[in-house]
Amino acid sequence: MVGIIGSGKVGISMGRYLKKNGIKLDGFYDIHSERSTFHSIKLGVKRFSSIKELLISSKVIMIAVPDDEIIRVWEEVKGEEIEGKTIFHTSGSLSSEVFSGGEKTFTASLHPMMTFSGEETDICEMERMTLALEGDAPLLEEVLTTLGNNYFKISKEDKVRYHLGGVYTSNLLIPMITRGIENLKLCGLEGEQIKKILLPLMEKTIENIYEKGSRKAVTGPVERGDVKTIKKHLKCQEDYERGLYIEGSKELLRILGREDKKIEGLLEEYR
Repeated sequence: MVGIIGSGKVGISMGRYLKKNGIKLDGFYDIHSERSTFHSIKLGVKRFSSIKELLISSKVIMIAVPDDEIIRVWEEVKGEEIEGKTIFHTSGSLSSEVFSGGEKTFTASLHPMMTFSGEETDICEMERMTLALEGDAPLLEEVLTTLGNNYFKISKEDKVRYHLGGVYTSNLLIPMITRGIENLKLCGLEGEQIKKILLPLMEKTIENIYEKGSRKAVTGPVERGDVKTIKKHLKCQEDYERGLYIEGSKELLRILGREDKKIEGLLEEYR
């Protein structure tokens, strides 16, 4: 039923998840034949030698390649016999509009709001992921119903904003958290000590955001108007990290909905 073009982190993780949930997984095609062969053998499915071979075998085709490669893959796909097929990609920011000339097919985009750090993403974690569906693909909706994950439909116009929401709450957290880790390392702390300090703090902050809202979750020197502490922070940082602190502090003021000329002036002074 489902053939996957691409055997990277998303393609393999989604393939494992489909198979685990009883969806017939036909196999993989990838230009990196060694990688797709390894994972096909591991999952007990076929490694297709060409896109054409995959298209002949599968009713539903998942294109799980980097965003910049989707159109190139589509150009190859649409040159084959694809009438009646369901074809979708897994990009968060692109819509099904990239499938131009696919009028005789069912086209969609399906994005898993999930961090895939490797091919062995925990199945239990994937059960909790939400899927964003855009486009017209009844057979794909049947697959989603079988999986049982939370999913919602989104318009093609909203895809970029949707993806941006995920980037802010996942990828862009990493620089801030890394700065926290690095500063604790400079205090002589390491490894498990740092985890024990920061994980409860991060977990409670996220809990407060969802229980009370962002504004009431703000604590610390910006919320207190503690100019002296903010100045000490600014002075002890290197240039490469100070920018994050300045922009983050300005955003906290915006979230709090207040002006503070002293803090704003100090932040500009150290920009």
